[in-house]
Amino acid sequence: MNKRLLKKFFLKSFLILICFSSWGNLLLEARAAEVALPNFKDPTLITKGKQLYLANCIACHNKDPNKKGSIGPELVGIPFEVFKTKVTRGEYPAGYVAKRKTKVMKKFPHLEKDVPSLFAYISSLSTQKN
Repeated sequence: MNKRLLKKFFLKSFLILICFSSWGNLLLEARAAEVALPNFKDPTLITKGKQLYLANCIACHNKDPNKKGSIGPELVGIPFEVFKTKVTRGEYPAGYVAKRKTKVMKKFPHLEKDVPSLFAYISSLSTQKN
């Protein structure tokens, strides 16, 4: 009798483990797809990003994103998620220490789909050593 109960216990435990690991894998795959980043070295993204940067950013940021602008800081070297949050929400992610303490930058929610292009352009001009 004890052998039978033990066998059932291990079988149920095994099935539960399989279910959780399957769900875990599905969740991990969904999360990976959610955060998949584009190829920031794509020439098409870089070209579009340059147009967007010149049209939307140089009023405050330097024409060369490696240098400080009249109001905004240099942009090269900022992590993608920080850049995306600042452009689309006008704020920094929690815990990020900004280069400047000013809160002058307005949000540009209309550029949300274009953030990868802007980031690709800025990254393409990096003179920083990685």
